[in-house]
This record gives sequence, structure tokens and C-alpha cells, in this order.
Amino acid sequence: MAGNERKNSVQPKGRGLFAMVCHMVGQGAGRKPLHLFIFPLLSVCIGLSYTVYTFIKQAFFDSVEGLVVGRGEIGLVLVLGGITSLFPVFSLMLGQLSSIVLQIFFKAAEGQMGKKLNEKAARIDPLVYEDNRFLDHINKAYVGLRSVGEVVVSTLMIFLNQSVYFVSMGIYLFTVKPALLIMFVVSFIPNIIGTVVRKRLYANLEHKAAPYRRRYEYFEKCICSREYVKETRLWRSEGFFKKMYGKNLRKYAELDWQTSKKVRLVELGLRSLVLTGYVGTIIMLFYYLSRGQVGVGAFAAIFTSLDTMFSRMNELFDIQIGTVSRNYGKAQNFFGFLDLPERRGQYEGPVKRETIEMKGVSFTYPGSPNPALENIDLSVRKGETIAIVGVNGSGKSTLTRLLTGLYLPTSGKLLIDGRSVEEISPKALYRDASAVFQRYQSYKMTVEENVRISDMGKGAEDALPVKVEPAVRDALEKADFPADSEKLTEGLNTMLGKDFGGIDLSGGQWQRLAIARGLYRSHDMIVLDEPTAAIDPLEEAAIYRKFAEISRDKTAFIVTHRLGSAQIADRIIVMDGGRIVDTGTHEELMQREGKYREMYHAQAKWYV
Repeated sequence: MAGNERKNSVQPKGRGLFAMVCHMVGQGAGRKPLHLFIFPLLSVCIGLSYTVYTFIKQAFFDSVEGLVVGRGEIGLVLVLGGITSLFPVFSLMLGQLSSIVLQIFFKAAEGQMGKKLNEKAARIDPLVYEDNRFLDHINKAYVGLRSVGEVVVSTLMIFLNQSVYFVSMGIYLFTVKPALLIMFVVSFIPNIIGTVVRKRLYANLEHKAAPYRRRYEYFEKCICSREYVKETRLWRSEGFFKKMYGKNLRKYAELDWQTSKKVRLVELGLRSLVLTGYVGTIIMLFYYLSRGQVGVGAFAAIFTSLDTMFSRMNELFDIQIGTVSRNYGKAQNFFGFLDLPERRGQYEGPVKRETIEMKGVSFTYPGSPNPALENIDLSVRKGETIAIVGVNGSGKSTLTRLLTGLYLPTSGKLLIDGRSVEEISPKALYRDASAVFQRYQSYKMTVEENVRISDMGKGAEDALPVKVEPAVRDALEKADFPADSEKLTEGLNTMLGKDFGGIDLSGGQWQRLAIARGLYRSHDMIVLDEPTAAIDPLEEAAIYRKFAEISRDKTAFIVTHRLGSAQIADRIIVMDGGRIVDTGTHEELMQREGKYREMYHAQAKWYV
């Protein structure tokens, strides 16, 4: 058990900042390679342009000074004055162009990364979805996806734009007076300290706040979503959900406020030190000017650029580095999710399921102190129809999840065709298996799409979509779904679900549609895991009889607590407390004193 718990524990580690940047840039490069070239070029040009602008201003002020003392030329003054005046317009145009290119590139990159996130979620062992910690991680990952772009864009702006500006401006200041550069560099120190503090505080906030965010989002759904509205209104439980929503939102807001307060206090103290550097630079400039060590042009150019220099410094640390600090923890969660281990298997060949064997199999859900299945021994031959019966909580559904390979045993051996299920890749394992679960999904799509979603590749080789219609209709007929009902105004193309302007179905019709979906999928093994709860017992028995005929020569499992439907099976497995307590045909089990006969007599009135 311990080994299984270690294998299924969820401990994403994340990636470093450089790896994040490389990953996202790589995703965007595949879609927008030209933009990948243009954006860095524009960013570097914008960074250099501000320093060039300072040089131009110095030349302009020197030319004006020369004109005043009779040593300058009016033409040069006009040219330099024109360039100085037009530069802000040029800078604005360059910035807008860079912004457009950046947005296009990173929207493409985010689209690719969202696709990777969904693909990853589909490849992870299904068992981890039973782990509350994993639900927190996946919530963090989807929130993190939105943060990755902000982190990467800010990082690239820091290195391609801001660093170019400050390095080039530093060189300029050094050529004017080395002490000016030293004073400017000293002004960076408080901001660097603030960056480190912010990063740690915001990363800690994301770790603590994610569970509360997931809860208040869930309770908000309970209040507002169509899925819950009927019960919520009928029970008048809005007040309870609002209370739970408010409780978790307040806790989330409290953590956010505590972090923001700490950040603001740190920034307030450090800003005073930055202000000291700003004032010190001005005093130093006046001192050098008064001593004749700095010319009027250089003085005026630097003095008029100080606001830009310190404004860009604040932009660097408060906006760009601040964005990285606030979102780095969230973004790291996204990459940490991508790095989670996946369930793998070396065998990729066909899985015929001639035999399915369980030897001493036990299974425990993550976080549960007690096993859901214990010491199960079972052998199934291809073509058998097996009914699995028992009271609620006896382990019926868990057993089918192991038989289909969705979950792996905690201990013991599950062999398919003599091969351990852990050696078989999920793709090969699920290839010819189908199932209809008790908690089936009601997809807001057309009738045809609701059926075909179980096997979208079926009929894909046909040029016309109409080729798949006979197979869809056949599955609907087998499930007794009224495909020709007048209610379906557009036939199989009728949209289901009022969310998108379609029609709604009764619970029984949705269940029949779910059964049709399972039957449509190409399979040599199928599981019906109590998908008929909204259908009365007599209709259920009829559906199962038809199902037994359809599944002839295929391995089939019927999970039910209604024993009238179990009689069609070749063999009945009786479960209680996570164990198999009896097995046999209906006649054999009725002849023995046991759980099956007790349950059957208790339910006999349903079938009179």
C-alpha cells in the first residue's frame, strides 16, 4: 500500500524562470516564427532609442548654447530641435507596433500551452483525480496558465528592453562622469531587495490561498450555475451557499490583504532610499555644472532625462519585476503540473482480453484509511457476461474501474492475457473497451455528437459525415432512444441542452443516450455501471436483456443493485464490504442461504 501511495502522490516541482521563457517562446515560435524575430528587434531598438534620445538632446542643447554665444548654426539647431520634438511620436509608434506583434505572438503561444495542459490532464493516471491535493494542483495549473504569459512577457521586456536601456544609459553616464553612474547604480539596490521580498511573499500567498479559491469558486457555482439552480431554489439553500462562499472568499481576501500589506510596507521603506538616490543625482549634477566639469548640454540632457530614468526604474521593479514576483508562483504551478509523472506502460500491442485475472487484488483510494476492495480473486473468460451486485458502497464500481484498467491495484496482481496491467500502455488498454458510468455526462451538443464522442475516429476514413449516421442510429435503437421523436426537430442534428439554445431531455432519455454512446464505441469489452437509475426496474430489465444479446461473444460487465436485471448474466458476483462473498448463476445463488437471496426477496415486489 505504501508503494502505491508514493506512486500516486502529487508533488509537482515546477521549473525555473529561464525554462519558463524558453518553453513559451518555443511554443509561439512554431506558430509565429516571423513575430519571434520582429519582437526582440523592436524591443532592443526601443531600449536603445531612449539613450539615443538623450544624446540627441545633449547635442541640441549644446547647439542652442553655441547659437547663443555666436558659435552655432541655426540650421543645426532646427534639425536637432525637430528630431527632439518628433522623437516621442516615433517612440509611441514603435511601442504600439511592438505591442501588437507581442500580443499576436503570445496569444498563439498561450493557445498551444493550453492545448498541452489539457493533453497532460488526459494522460495523468485517473486515480489522482480522487486525491484532493491533485484538485488543488489542477486548479493552480489553470490559474497559472493565465500567469505564464505575464511572467514571460515581463521577463523578456526586462532583458530585451529595460536592460538594453539601462546598460546603454549607464555607459552614457559613465562617459559624462563616472560618479553619476555609481549614484544611479546605488538607486537600484533598494528595488532589488524589494523584488526578492515580493517574490517570496507572493509565492507563499499562492500556496496558501489556492484551496480557498477553489472552494469559493465551487460555492459560487452552487449558487449561480444551471446545474444546481433547481435544488438550490427548492431547498432555499442559497443562504447556506452564500455563507460558505463568503467564508472562503473572506479567507482568500484576508491572505491576499496580509500579503499586500507586507509588500506595501516594504516598498514604502525602500522608496525613501530610492528618492535619496534621485535627489543625490540632481545635487551631484548641479555640483559638477557649477565646477565646470559637466557642460550645459550634458547637464540639461541628463536633468530632463532623470524623470524618464527613475520612471523606467519604477516600471522595471514595480510593474515588470513586480508582475514576475506576483505571478511567478502561479506560473510555476502550471509547469509543475506539466512535469507530473504520467502513467506509462511499455506494451503497445493489441489487448484481446481472452482472459482477465485478479489475484489477491486490494485497492485503497488516496487519503482513505480503509480499502475499497480487499483480497479479490476473479477470473473472467472472453465472451462472458458478468453481473456485479451488492448494496451501495460494497465496491461494485471500484471493481469495474480496475477491470477496465482505469485504476491500478494497490496490492495483488491484475493480469490481462497473462500480462500485468501495469505493463500495458493506457492507449492500448482503452483501445477496445467501452463503458457507461452511473455518473454519465449530458453533453451540450447535438444528438449525433453526443453519441459519436465516444469514438470520433469511427468512420473518419469516410469522406462524407453521412456515412456514420447508420451506426449512430443503430446505437440509438439498441438503447431504445427515440431518434425519430417529433421533439428532435432537426433529427440527429438537434442541439441538446438549453445553454446553447437546444432542447432538454428527461433523465431517462439522457441515460438512454449515454448507453447508446457506450454501444457506439468499437469494443470487445463493455461495462454498464448502473447507468439506468432514472429508468424503472421493468424497463431496466428489458434494456439489460437487449444488452446481453448485443454483447454476445464480447466480455460484458453489468453493475446493478437491482437483482431482477442480473439474471441475464452468465455469472453473478455478489459483493459486500469490498469483498466477493458469493458467485454463481441466479439459480445457484437462489438455492443458497446468502446475501443474494436475501436481497432478491427484498426487491421482489419491484417486479410484480
